[in-house]
Amino acid sequence: MALPRRTIQTVRAFAREKALFRPGPLLVAVSGGTDSTALLLILRELAAEHGLVLHVGHFDHRTRPRASAADAAYVAELAARCGAPLRIGRADAKPASEDAARTARYAFLRRAAGEIGASSIATGHTRDDQAETVLLRAARGSGLAGIAAMRPLRDGIARPLLAIGREETAAVCLSAGIAPREDPSNRSLRFARNRVRHRVLPELARVNPRAAEALARLASSAAEATDGLRASAEAAIGVARDGDAIDLDRLGPDPTVRGEAIALVWQRATGRPLSARTRAALATEAARRDGTASLDLPGGSAVREYARLRIVPRAASAGPLTKPPDAVRLSPDEPITFAEWTLVLTRDEAGEGWSHSVAAPPAPYGLHVRTRQPGDRMAGRTRAKVQDLLTDAKIPARRRDSQPLVVTASGEIWWIPGVTTRAGKGEWRLLARKTHTGGDASDRGGPLTR
Repeated sequence: MALPRRTIQTVRAFAREKALFRPGPLLVAVSGGTDSTALLLILRELAAEHGLVLHVGHFDHRTRPRASAADAAYVAELAARCGAPLRIGRADAKPASEDAARTARYAFLRRAAGEIGASSIATGHTRDDQAETVLLRAARGSGLAGIAAMRPLRDGIARPLLAIGREETAAVCLSAGIAPREDPSNRSLRFARNRVRHRVLPELARVNPRAAEALARLASSAAEATDGLRASAEAAIGVARDGDAIDLDRLGPDPTVRGEAIALVWQRATGRPLSARTRAALATEAARRDGTASLDLPGGSAVREYARLRIVPRAASAGPLTKPPDAVRLSPDEPITFAEWTLVLTRDEAGEGWSHSVAAPPAPYGLHVRTRQPGDRMAGRTRAKVQDLLTDAKIPARRRDSQPLVVTASGEIWWIPGVTTRAGKGEWRLLARKTHTGGDASDRGGPLTR
């Protein structure tokens, strides 16, 4: 018996509009239920025009020991009827939760797809499944991206039946003379999705008989808005990227785009998405500019240094970039490299490439370069604390332990390159330049006069 023509046309048009298929092997996930059975039957009708070679994947979750063998036999017969090779997987043990079952199922499907060289995996999610997902996510406080729910094609998963509902999949099976397998757990109100399916959606249908379609359209609108926001966030990240960090002042004024950009940077660095609560906490911290702060979140930490934000995955260290170098003596006309700086004591004036220059002390011999120590103060009448100077110059906390200090033979701190300067003339000069810059605030501003 021929399948319902209108249903085939609807799925055909949807698949073309969303570019769901590429010629070659396609793994079709078939549990044996109504939706996945209809999926295989419909794809058999569309395979030739898309150049598809259908393969069937069936996974036994071990949740129904008495029925699993019958389910597998049914799927095997259906696959043979459609001329599709069959691959069967089985869980090692009964899953502890629905999430664990889903993880095991998709792991098998992706492994099987890789073995046959399939470009994607087709699943039997329908428009009704989409409506349920929207309601569940809305009830749990999801944002716009969550309301977008299931995409027609994402991460190698194609969902051609999002264009039709369960009434259509049941009609496909009926017209083919096939009685699909039914899982009794789909009727259990113990599961939240089933409560939405059997109680919430029927009530909404009394308000609007096409409520499921309306919710699916809402998901599509949310997906379009989310994709637009994602594109704007990507552009903002491109402008604001500053070495290994993000310049928060260059993310733009739109708080929604800023939040999305920061969330994207976080997910790429840690491999974990932010929840609504942690996203709000990170956005609050990113709005500040005072000093430095670190915010620990699942998967890593966000280190804000004035207007720069770094994401440090959990396995990485948020400490100094490198071990502070040992003290180095300055010899006339012999440049030294110290951390990220090059310094030289010379009679020459600052030439091209030397960004910082001061007059050397009256007795330049015996000068050396070291990092800060507790209680350090500058030479001179003000005796300014080095810690205060570094903070005022907005040197990020992680770089302060490698910041070079030029110290006289008597132990006085004479100069902090990029931070302080001294008026005066002399035979000798101290020159410094950054040999590597991570884009600190100190690189962009002028030195402080002390």
